Amino acid sequence: MPADTGQTKHSLLGRLYFALYRGLPLPLYGLLLLAHRLVPPTRKRLRPRLALGLSDIKDGPVVWFHASSMGETSTIAPVVTEIAARCKHCRLVVTTMTVAGQRRAREILDTAETILLPFDFYPAMRRLIESLKPELLVIGETEIWPNLIVEADRAGVSLAVVNGRISKKSYPRYKMIRPLTRFVLSRIDLLMMRTHMDARRVVKLGAMEDRAFAVGNVKYDNLPEPLDEESRRSMRRELGLSSDRLVITLGSARDGETAAVLAAIRSAAIDPEPLVVIAPRHMNLVPQVEQACRKEHLACRTLEEGHTVSPAELDQTQVLIFAQMGRMLQVYSISDIAIVGGTYRPFGGHNPLEPASQSAVTVVGPHIQNIRDDIAYLRSRKCAFVAREDELPEMLRSLSGDAERRSKVGEAAAQAVWDRRGIAARCVDMMVEQGLLPEN
Repeated sequence: MPADTGQTKHSLLGRLYFALYRGLPLPLYGLLLLAHRLVPPTRKRLRPRLALGLSDIKDGPVVWFHASSMGETSTIAPVVTEIAARCKHCRLVVTTMTVAGQRRAREILDTAETILLPFDFYPAMRRLIESLKPELLVIGETEIWPNLIVEADRAGVSLAVVNGRISKKSYPRYKMIRPLTRFVLSRIDLLMMRTHMDARRVVKLGAMEDRAFAVGNVKYDNLPEPLDEESRRSMRRELGLSSDRLVITLGSARDGETAAVLAAIRSAAIDPEPLVVIAPRHMNLVPQVEQACRKEHLACRTLEEGHTVSPAELDQTQVLIFAQMGRMLQVYSISDIAIVGGTYRPFGGHNPLEPASQSAVTVVGPHIQNIRDDIAYLRSRKCAFVAREDELPEMLRSLSGDAERRSKVGEAAAQAVWDRRGIAARCVDMMVEQGLLPEN
């Protein structure tokens, strides 16, 4: 009896939280509708965010995927591709929260229609769902939008989460609103989480225990095989780089990291001198990178989109600033040692699997909150290294002087990534087993 009372109380509390979440933003929704009607310059921007002017989709069963931004869109792409291959008569729709995510979806998912997700007002979500009439909604990572999930569930849409993650940082915040998370998460039919810890956390937040599984990280499927030797040589020739010059790359460099890494490389006193390639995470950091090079009295050259550099120019260059978007994997493919950005300042770290997949020796700093699982896996395979800022010079000196060791570590890294591929297919298998995917 007490347990039933507790469950009823929790359910009522969840309904109250949801009612507040649902009702309090409605005045803002009304103002945005009014702005759309009365202020013509706002219409193009507000129309998709309010789910206005939609056309009904009538051809074939609709499978709907949602990802937040560019990174999440890339991550779930293997699942979209796998479903497209298995359900050829399905109509695929991808929604994103950001314009950059939508652009990325159009680049890599030519089999899917792409639209922006409306703001999480229930009338807008209801209109979108009535327009799409999806049979299945696959949510990438953990985009918990209560009105989206509740309206989809009420419309009879099957719900799945793929590559689900509840980080150590976000978990306490979710716990503060657990009645609401339980009200929402209990409606999801299948939660395919990255790790056992993610699965345990999502259950504690209210997901049904028999629906939450640790499946693995889909992003392993998104990584290509290492470039073959001829392709590597071609990439090096394109950069004007000799075949035997050591390349140390700082990839996805964040604010303040360039100066720290350049100081460590200078302190390492590597002979012969390597080429240092720095690829900033954001292009607005290029002036900061150039300034850091000047401070260390290093000859640098910035390689912008559409530009090339001659071998003679590169011979006189100590630091090449790679100011081109979308070519990080190619840069890693010609790197002997890759230092992963976001790990030498408190940003949590960027993807270490990219350099590992390209056989680069992967080094990270101490700030690895966002990539802890990946680093733990790579270190268990003895193909990644963690070095504090004061440890980095000796680490680089040791690795630079041992080509055989670099070769073995790089091969082990590429193999480690390859061994974890196949997660996307496993996720789709689970959706099929649970009866969530439309029949072929």
